[in-house]
Amino acid sequence: MRRILLTTSLFLMPQLASAGQCPAPAPQDNTPSPAVIVPDVPGPVPPRPLSEVDISQSPALQRISSRGASLWEIGDVTTNHGLRGIFARNGQSFRTFYLTPDLQAEVGGVMWDANGHNITRDTVAMIPGVIPTVKWTPGQSGKPDQTIGQTEGHEASSDATKIMASAAYGIFGTEKAPRLYLVVDPLCPYSIRALQSLEPYVDKGALQLAIVPIAINDYENNNNSTPAAQAMLSVGQKQMIDVWRQIITLNHAPADRAQGATSGMQLQLNLQKAHMIGLRGTPTIVWRDRNGKAHVQSGLPDNLDSLIVDIAP
Repeated sequence: MRRILLTTSLFLMPQLASAGQCPAPAPQDNTPSPAVIVPDVPGPVPPRPLSEVDISQSPALQRISSRGASLWEIGDVTTNHGLRGIFARNGQSFRTFYLTPDLQAEVGGVMWDANGHNITRDTVAMIPGVIPTVKWTPGQSGKPDQTIGQTEGHEASSDATKIMASAAYGIFGTEKAPRLYLVVDPLCPYSIRALQSLEPYVDKGALQLAIVPIAINDYENNNNSTPAAQAMLSVGQKQMIDVWRQIITLNHAPADRAQGATSGMQLQLNLQKAHMIGLRGTPTIVWRDRNGKAHVQSGLPDNLDSLIVDIAP
């Protein structure tokens, strides 16, 4: 049986990293349940809407739908390794969940197999509007400060800076300064502290931050991390820092900002990139040193001056 990796915000909390992080959930192996939840039929199983009767049978589904979300069942018992896949949509926002065999609890996130294949993406691809389509015309390029949405590339290299460069991120600081990728949950207190610690270096032109929002703290803040991250991903790269500051002040996503049509998919993309670099929690920093070597570190080092000097210009 293949090992399953769930990138999620709702697992049990591991110990906090000594560097100061909001922990990412640890990978888990899930033993398939003998109960057949979805008929095992040849080929892809189309998503099916869940009825009120279906929802009433699971406390977890009742919680998910209580905020007005419409629910679909995705995949089958084989592709989901014995778990019940759930797609929840509320307006332009959506999330995916996997139910525990007793239907009492949900695990929010993306399912990966042992080869790094995104199982969740396959099962939601048949739902219109979930997987964005990018049309490219030779000789044309995007506008300078367009809405965030760097296209996902297939990474042949293990270079973490290249992986982060293909994520969806915001820019804070001058283009001439050395770049540090900062992977954050916008409501993680350690991520907020990292921004406050690095901001003086940005202000004096010694550092540029590439801010990569993800959501891993939903279990701790009543599911506020996901809409906050999507709010950051719904604006231009240079506006992201301002939206994050609003979120820090409000402790939730601004109510007056509409979420972008592809912000949910961009968030899934960023979770995928975080998985590829082995993220353990937020904040995580990624940079290339002056010798050309890429680095990934959980939390901030004690000596920030040495870090800034080490980043390649």
